[in-house]
Amino acid sequence: MPVFNPFLDEGRHTESKITPSFIYNTVNHPYQPRSGMKVSLSMPVAGSFLGGTFNYVKPELETIVYIPHTRKTALGLRFNGGMVRPFGSTAKLPYYNRYFLGGETQIRGVDIRTVGPTDSQNRAIGGDRFVLFNAEYYFDLFGPVRALVFHDAGQAYSERQRLDLTRMRTSSGVELRMMMPMLNVPFRLIYAWNTYRDSFQKPRTFKFAVGTTF
Repeated sequence: MPVFNPFLDEGRHTESKITPSFIYNTVNHPYQPRSGMKVSLSMPVAGSFLGGTFNYVKPELETIVYIPHTRKTALGLRFNGGMVRPFGSTAKLPYYNRYFLGGETQIRGVDIRTVGPTDSQNRAIGGDRFVLFNAEYYFDLFGPVRALVFHDAGQAYSERQRLDLTRMRTSSGVELRMMMPMLNVPFRLIYAWNTYRDSFQKPRTFKFAVGTTF
């Protein structure tokens, strides 16, 4: 899907910002978690008073919870949301400061930056708000190998759209994850069904990825 840039002004721009943040983390393992909670709150502020071209504030919240079930199973949940708001002399922001969802760290079954507002030609224009939900149920098979079932749902919204959770795009499926000891990162095989999707997205996908969704 092509990306359309109606928000990008011509010429060179400078972005200068500060990002106050708060992180609370009790998760027991970065790649094979079974218990704990992580809460992240950030508030990037950019502006001409810092020497930049654009003025905006971009608060985002992420909450992750891992709930152990049995000795080899656990449930993982994530909620992520945010918005971006220009202020002062800035009326519109460049497209790269807008929200586009998709990909293995957000909605696994669809390509990166393909979920969000589009124009009449299905060109992505990005949103000024987004919501994202992920759920994973883990099965530790043996050693560094973990299987899981998942459900992802999310959407980005433009200024003209209300926050409507019935418009969220979803992806459900199964995943096999294996820790690579020498690299210390998980390798992933993902098979997804994309039930609520846009017309240009595939109904099913099979992907290889590295890392974790959350």
